[in-house]
Amino acid sequence: MTSRGRTPGTEAPGPQPASRVEVMGDGGSVLATARSRIRRSVPLILAAVVVAVIILVNLLPGQETDDRPLSPGNPAPQGARAVAEVLAAEGVEVVRADSFDDAVEELGDGPATLFLNDARQYLSATQVADLVDAADRAVLAAPGPRQLTALEEDFEVLGPLPLDLGDPPPLAAECPDTDATAAGTLSATGTAYSGAVECFPTTVGDATGGLFVTSEDGAVAVLGAPSILSNGSVTDDGNAALALRALGSAPTLVWYEPTGADIVSSGEGIDPRTLLPPWVDPLLVWLLACTILAMVWRGRRLGPLAAEPLPVVVRAAETAEGRARLYQDSRSVAHAAANLRAATLSRMARRLRVDRSASPVDVLEAMSRHSGRTRTELQQRLLDHTPTTPRELVLWAQELLDLEKEIPS
Repeated sequence: MTSRGRTPGTEAPGPQPASRVEVMGDGGSVLATARSRIRRSVPLILAAVVVAVIILVNLLPGQETDDRPLSPGNPAPQGARAVAEVLAAEGVEVVRADSFDDAVEELGDGPATLFLNDARQYLSATQVADLVDAADRAVLAAPGPRQLTALEEDFEVLGPLPLDLGDPPPLAAECPDTDATAAGTLSATGTAYSGAVECFPTTVGDATGGLFVTSEDGAVAVLGAPSILSNGSVTDDGNAALALRALGSAPTLVWYEPTGADIVSSGEGIDPRTLLPPWVDPLLVWLLACTILAMVWRGRRLGPLAAEPLPVVVRAAETAEGRARLYQDSRSVAHAAANLRAATLSRMARRLRVDRSASPVDVLEAMSRHSGRTRTELQQRLLDHTPTTPRELVLWAQELLDLEKEIPS
C-alpha cells in the first residue's frame, strides 16, 4: 500500500544544512600526516636497513686472506701454515688442489701423498675411494662413516671422545706403526676409529679404538684428531712428529679441501645442512635472540593474565552502550536508525498483541487503532523517514519514544 505516491521504504529527504564544508582525509595537514606515517613505519624502516646491510656485507668482496681451519695458507692458530712451511723446507712440494678433478690429476703425476680435509663431508664415498686409489698414501682427516663405506680397508667410526674441560692427558702410541711410535704421545681430542692398526688407543663407551688408525700396509691412515696439525697445537707433545712423518712420506703432498662445487649426485643421502654457507648458523642464532626479545616485549605489553569465572555476565546497559559507541565511531546513522525502528515495532507488536509473523504495515494498523494518529502519518514517521545526521537521529529517537508513550499498554 502506498501513500502520497511513494512506495514503502522510500526515504523522505531530511532537512539539509545551509552550507557544508567538505573535509578530505582526517582533517590534518600533509606534513602532520607524513610525520605520523613515518613514526609508524620506523620499525619496518630499521628492519629493512638491517637486511640491506647484511646483504651488502655478504656481496662485498672480502679480504684476500685464508681463514679456513687447517688450511696450509692460514697463519691463525686454527690454520696449518706451520706444518706446510716445515714440509716445504724439508723438500716436500705442497700442492693445494682446488677441485676434485685437480686433486686426481695431481695425484696421478707421480708419487704423492693425499691429505683430505673434508670437514663438511662434501665428497661421496666413491669420490673418497677414487682419491685413495690415485694416491701412494692417503691421510684422511676425521672422515664421516658414509665416506668410509667404499674403501677396501675396514675402518669404522666409534664416535667422539668424551668432553674434557681441562687439558686432555697425552695418549701413548701403543702400536707398531713407525710414524706413531716416533711421535710417542699425542695430546688432542677428536673422533675414535677402529681399523687394522689402532694407535693412541682410547675408549668410547664400551668400544676401544684409536685416534690414528692405519691399514695393514699403512697406505691409508685415518687421523681422528686433525687439530694436531693446527698452528696452536702442533708443538704439543708428539703432534709435530706425527704430522710431519704422516704427510711427508712422498716428494709431493696434495692438500685437498673440498667445497660445495665438488658435490655430485650419488644418492648417498648427503646432509643438506652441510651445503649452507658458514654465516647461516650465526644468523639463525641472531634471529632466535630477536624472536625471544620480541616475545618478552609483547608479553610485557599485554600484562599479566587475569583469572575470571566463566561464563562472563555483561549487563545489558553496557552492551547497548558499547554498540552505540561503535555506531557513533563509524558514523553509521542509517544502521542505528534501522535498529531503533525494529526495536520500536517489536515493542509495539508485543504491547498490542499483534502476531509475531505480522508485517510492519500490520503493526502500524494496530497502532493507528489505539492512537490518535493515522496509519499514513505513522508510516511516514516510522518507515519512510530515515535520519541522515546524528542530530536528526536524536530528534527522531525522541519522537519514537513519545509515540510509544501515546499508546496505552
